[in-house]
Amino acid sequence: LQKIGHRQPLNIFCGQEIDRLQVVIILVRRTLQDLKLAIAGTIVMSTELQEALDYLYDSRVPPRWVRVSWPSPNLGLWFQEVIKRHEQLNDWILHDRPAKYWLTGFFNPQ
Repeated sequence: LQKIGHRQPLNIFCGQEIDRLQVVIILVRRTLQDLKLAIAGTIVMSTELQEALDYLYDSRVPPRWVRVSWPSPNLGLWFQEVIKRHEQLNDWILHDRPAKYWLTGFFNPQ
């Protein structure tokens, strides 16, 4: 962000959005890694992991993920939004502010 002027208001907003998306990515990664270990029998399958597994099996977004992200009707659309949000923020960092924004792709579009 320093390269594109990290003290400008829209770039501060970009930094906040990156931080929020990073929280989502960390939670998803940790949940999936723990599920892999629990299925292998390395760790105990907690009720939270069982709930996440049930939701993933039904192609729904686990409630814990929704609490730190956004609601979506199914898991496939939710992951598409994760990718689109990442692409929007990555383009912003690499190529300066975009000429247009995908407003619903922000956590706080106000």
